[in-house]
Amino acid sequence: MNFLARLQRFGKAASHDRWAYHEYQIQIGNYYLEQFVKPYANGKKVLDIGCAEGGVLIAFEKQGYDCTGLEYSLKRIEYAREKSSSKINFINGDIEQFSYGDKFDVILLLDVIEHLNKKLQALENIKRLVLPGGIVIVSFPPFRSPYGGHQQIMRSFLKFIPYIHLLPVLIYRWLVETVERVNVDYHFRNYETGITIRQFEQLINQAGFKLIKKISYFVRPRQAFRFDIKIKENRISLFQEYLTTGVVYILG
Repeated sequence: MNFLARLQRFGKAASHDRWAYHEYQIQIGNYYLEQFVKPYANGKKVLDIGCAEGGVLIAFEKQGYDCTGLEYSLKRIEYAREKSSSKINFINGDIEQFSYGDKFDVILLLDVIEHLNKKLQALENIKRLVLPGGIVIVSFPPFRSPYGGHQQIMRSFLKFIPYIHLLPVLIYRWLVETVERVNVDYHFRNYETGITIRQFEQLINQAGFKLIKKISYFVRPRQAFRFDIKIKENRISLFQEYLTTGVVYILG
């Protein structure tokens, strides 16, 4: 993929090409399955929280996993049901208020927690849903990372500017309102709900999780698949919040 083609992928979200995004999710599912689930999980009962179009679960279901997806958007759930195996159980719901009679060996929370208002409540709900010996896999872009404000999905030139979301709140709000102008409240909500590495690690301690493994990335898997570049881990602890584009936690 040449530079221009990579550049054009900035700002592309699921709504631009839902089928392409669905295929991209399958790639992500295969990566997490091979890198994190198979080496650490014992059972095959999986819950994907914020499953969107269901592509991640397609990758799991094809390898014999018993799959359930939880998604807040009814529109995305309907698409997932249409494009996925009938063996996958999709539920319309909100993890911040979710209760369920079943428990799971593997729970996925992939690039979701940074969008939640009640993060501790969500993690406590997840803790109740995991079976003894089960694992929870959480990924997110740290708020202070180059694109921790999710500005890459904007439509104006602001999408190309790293760290712009770290400007003082009044300046950032003005830029979004006067330059971006589209979906202002949505973009500002990402500014308000973002989470740092330090904040997340405090929350998992409060929720009673045990840390099994943590991986930090200079180039995280989602970026690598979207822009056809290599995944690169960040092994430098200095300025971790600012130089890490994504983290993955395996919790027990």
